[in-house]
Amino acid sequence: MISTSSCGAGTRRLRLVATSLIACAAIATLMGCAGQKLTRTGFIPPETYAQMTPTKDHTDDLIYVNPNIDVVRYHTVMIEPVIWKPVAKAPKLPPKAEARMTAAFQKELGEALGHDFRVLPAGDCGACTDVIRVRAAITNIRRSKWYYNAIPVVAGFAAGAAGGGMPPIPPPFPGGASEELVAADGVTGEALVAVATYNNGMPWNPLGQWLPYAHARRAFHLASLLLDEQFKKEKKKELAAQAVASAAN
Repeated sequence: MISTSSCGAGTRRLRLVATSLIACAAIATLMGCAGQKLTRTGFIPPETYAQMTPTKDHTDDLIYVNPNIDVVRYHTVMIEPVIWKPVAKAPKLPPKAEARMTAAFQKELGEALGHDFRVLPAGDCGACTDVIRVRAAITNIRRSKWYYNAIPVVAGFAAGAAGGGMPPIPPPFPGGASEELVAADGVTGEALVAVATYNNGMPWNPLGQWLPYAHARRAFHLASLLLDEQFKKEKKKELAAQAVASAAN
C-alpha cells in the first residue's frame, strides 16, 4: 500500500516541476527579442556587400575576399576608430556604453591583426603604400539581463531538487553583438576583405549571463579573429602558389 505521505510528496514534486516548466516557458517566449543576426547598414559598400557569401567554415557569416588581394605584399594595417552604426531596431546605447564598446572592439582588432601585421594608429600611414586600412562598425548590440537569465537556472535547480529532471533551457537574454568590417587598400581604397558577422551568448558561458556586455565583448573578439583568419588563409594560398612556381623554374 502506498502511504498518504508518499503520495503527498509526489504531488508536491510534480507541482514544483510543473511550476518550473511554466516559468521557463513564459520567459522563453521573450528569447526572440535578444537574438543577433546579420546586418546591412550601408557601412560596407553596396557593390562589395552584393558579392559577400557564406563560406564552408562560416555558414552564418557573409564574407568577401578580393580575388586579386595579394596579401603577401602587405605588412601593415591601420585601424580606424570603430564606430556605432546601429540598425533601425537596435537598442539605444548610452554614450558611455558606446565609448566602452567601441574601445573594446578596437582593442580586439589590434590584438588579432597584430599577430600578422604591424598596427599603426589611425591617420598615421603616410602615403599608405602597401598598408591595409581597416574600418569596423558595431551594428547591433544586446546586453545580458541577469534578472531574466536567472529564472531558467533557478527553475532547473528546483526541478532537479524535486526529482523531476528537466532539460537545460538557454538564458532568454544572453546578450551579443553584430558587426560589419571592411579592409581596403590604403592607397586605392579597393576592398580586400569584408565581413558581416554576429554572435549571441552561449549557455555554457555563465559569467556572460550576469555581466551586461560580456557576450558582446566575446562577439568583438570572434569578429576580429574572423577578419584576421581571411588574411591568413589567403597568405597561405599565395605562398603555396609561389613555392610551386619557384619549384617549376
